[in-house]
Amino acid sequence: MEFKKIIVGAFYIVHEYRISLAKALAIPFCAYLVIEGSVYLDVPDIINWFLAVLAWVVYAIIAITTHRVVLLGPNSVPEWGITSWSKRETYFILHILAFGLITVGISLLGFVPIVGFIVALLIICWVLPRLSLVFPGIAVDQGVTFRLSWELTENHKLHMFLIVILFPILLGIPTVIFGLIPYGSFLSSICAAFVIVFEVAALSLAYQQITNEIYGQD
Repeated sequence: MEFKKIIVGAFYIVHEYRISLAKALAIPFCAYLVIEGSVYLDVPDIINWFLAVLAWVVYAIIAITTHRVVLLGPNSVPEWGITSWSKRETYFILHILAFGLITVGISLLGFVPIVGFIVALLIICWVLPRLSLVFPGIAVDQGVTFRLSWELTENHKLHMFLIVILFPILLGIPTVIFGLIPYGSFLSSICAAFVIVFEVAALSLAYQQITNEIYGQD
């Protein structure tokens, strides 16, 4: 698996399917921007908790839609996107929660004096990329587990780190810059949404290449 090929491929396929993706992601993107804008409103805590949960649901829909379009083609999702909730979406978001809990668990090592933060960071950069193939696998109904993702990435540790950790960091630089500019938060949110799509596309292509390599699929 070549990192450069994956990244170039992600930009290419997003551009190739830009019209289909724009239609399918229009509703969740609008929902995402509304949720992001809500942080500037003085709303009760219970509403904030609801919006936080809704944000994960919207993220799941954006990710599943993008994974399916990249791996299965535009006809794999309704023209105007996923409008119903199924076992696939539930399974996907449960794995997001598990992914988050694993991250939190590893982060607790940061409380260890002196070396804790570095150790936690290194483990996160090693473990999370190895588990990430579970998401494209679930999105295309292959029932991939964390264990299988770990096995699939055995010979691709560095590439997965570059795709899951380094690529979104580099891609997110404009998001940070806009966030530092007065009244640039809206542009920052838009950039963040695009980062999600390109990162998901790259992860999809990594999943495709690795499974093709292992299982000899065309």
